[in-house]
Amino acid sequence: MSTVKRITRNASESAKSPTQIEAFRRNKLRNYAKDKLRNITNTIRMSTSGDEPSAPAGGPPAKKKKKSDPLGTQQCSSASLMASSSHPEMVAFEKLLFVLGRNYFDVGQRLGLDCVPRCVRNITECAQRHASKRSPRTKCVSSMRQANTQDQLLEHRPDQFIEFLNQAIMRQEFIDSELFVAGLQLMLTFNHPSEELRVEYGVGDIVAGTGEALEKCLEHFPPCRWDLRSAYLQIMNGQLDAPCFKRCDQREGLFRNVLHLIELNIETEHEKESNRPGAACAEKRKTRRQASPDDEMMYNYNTWMLTNRMSYDFDRLSREERFQRLFAVLHVLVKLLEMDFAMWILRNPTRTQHNLCNPSRNPLVAQLVWNGDYGSVNLFVKKLFQMFVNVNALQYPAEDISVVARLLNLVTVAVNLSEFQHNDGQIEYPSARDNSVHYARQLWKTLETSGYCSIPLCLRTIRSLRSPFLRLRVVEHLLQKLNRGVNLSNVRCFFQQLLDRCWLECSEQEPDEEGAQQATMYPVLNVQRTRTSRTSEIHQKQYVELLLTGLQAYCDMYQLPAYFREIMVRPLPNASSTSTAVECSPSKRIVVPEAVDDERMIFQGIALNTELVLEYRDDIKYLLLIEQQLKRLESAEERALFHDWLAFLSEVDPSLTTG
Repeated sequence: MSTVKRITRNASESAKSPTQIEAFRRNKLRNYAKDKLRNITNTIRMSTSGDEPSAPAGGPPAKKKKKSDPLGTQQCSSASLMASSSHPEMVAFEKLLFVLGRNYFDVGQRLGLDCVPRCVRNITECAQRHASKRSPRTKCVSSMRQANTQDQLLEHRPDQFIEFLNQAIMRQEFIDSELFVAGLQLMLTFNHPSEELRVEYGVGDIVAGTGEALEKCLEHFPPCRWDLRSAYLQIMNGQLDAPCFKRCDQREGLFRNVLHLIELNIETEHEKESNRPGAACAEKRKTRRQASPDDEMMYNYNTWMLTNRMSYDFDRLSREERFQRLFAVLHVLVKLLEMDFAMWILRNPTRTQHNLCNPSRNPLVAQLVWNGDYGSVNLFVKKLFQMFVNVNALQYPAEDISVVARLLNLVTVAVNLSEFQHNDGQIEYPSARDNSVHYARQLWKTLETSGYCSIPLCLRTIRSLRSPFLRLRVVEHLLQKLNRGVNLSNVRCFFQQLLDRCWLECSEQEPDEEGAQQATMYPVLNVQRTRTSRTSEIHQKQYVELLLTGLQAYCDMYQLPAYFREIMVRPLPNASSTSTAVECSPSKRIVVPEAVDDERMIFQGIALNTELVLEYRDDIKYLLLIEQQLKRLESAEERALFHDWLAFLSEVDPSLTTG
């Protein structure tokens, strides 16, 4: 073979084919995504199978046993069982770390989400497609299509506007911040079309259709995408440019202006028809037509258009419609904040306080609520407290109260995260430091100083709270108002309340139901209202319910039911690794916990010590003592009074029979 042929053949053999190049590129991108996933959760769980035995000096290294080897699996399981039986304290540590670590990343429960976002359920896909800056940029609607979509509103075709939004989402194109804000403004301002227009849609179709399109946009283009943060921040700070919103301070942004409009309409009555700017002109036209019948001939096309054309005016809506539109828009905005905050918690398991106070890294809710004073009870937080108390006092619809409660819960979690302290990479969780305690005290003061303050209002407000920490603190403050010596720092305090039988000091009469009949769905706040002397009177049923609410909140906050189930799981001595627990008879109180789909969703950075484990052990002990105390109830009246207690404890401990 000639030298030229040999060189050519060697070069062709050493060159990589396009298939090999593509495989190499994909493998590199996959490895980057894996590294990015570690950055998102930082929860790659350490192997629990123990270190391999070291080989003798100078000898060959010991071989690792294959996972499919049943003998090796049984030996490993037996060794772990021996370690567990010889070190019960280590078992308690591991169980508590598992429960708290799982709850730390259970953002659905921590944020009180009605619907868990798709990215939370599949963090691997989110890391590859949303968090990685090597993933393609989000495709947005072109400027020409944006202009055409906006023209549909100017040409009074709101149904086509919604259709254009849905078509853009079907094309996998983000509608951008301008169209998103236009959709929110359409929900606020769209008026009833005249019957003369004979359109095939109504107000409900437009408002609901726009809301569904915007929520669909959030699901297809979540705020955890690396290139959409600025767009969603522009939406929250967008401007309501309709003439009816000229009284709003556009510098405050869309989110704050919506809350301001809710606050304003709670405190003031709807503007009467005669006070509207266009009402005087309409009255003049009516008078003119009555005075001179010949003017009816002048009723031309322009006059017909002025009378029957489609309009977008928030001021022309009734009071009930105003609130329905405002809460519908607030629902979309709160859902956006929930989706952003949920993934932010998963992406920032450590250095939480530092990242929350960093404007370039913090979640959207922190940027909207605070301006440098992160975690403080500023004017925005105080107004949110007042709004939450007012909607409960006026007994607005439950779905509207729920929207405000969701927003309040987001702020509560953000306040709590702003004071997380790290000791050698470990986090004290659950933790409620001075700032969180002060935050809860301010909510109680807002409730206590309300002119509508009463025991039924306090109970309704506590029930609507989504944060276990806030529920516990408000219950404690209310009980301290009735009895200054009350302290709910552990389960023993609740047990002591049962021993003291404090409810016997309350009235035996059935409490009156307040506000059973209301003239309107959205009554106006009476700022001149004063409390009566009977508003602080509490009945036995209310006192027992209040104690139970506090106990449930304490158990939810510190994950006592989950820990109770974990410590009641006993491994089989001769079982393989595939079945390490057995469910015995109910009398033995053994419950098999639910399996964790992804072990990376168990945070390993929880700070534990012996004192904390002993505190949990005491709480479990007093929960069992409460069970025994309730089992001793003999009279039918007391068993009926504590029926909800028995039902709750039977959920914690299925061996308890309520009878």
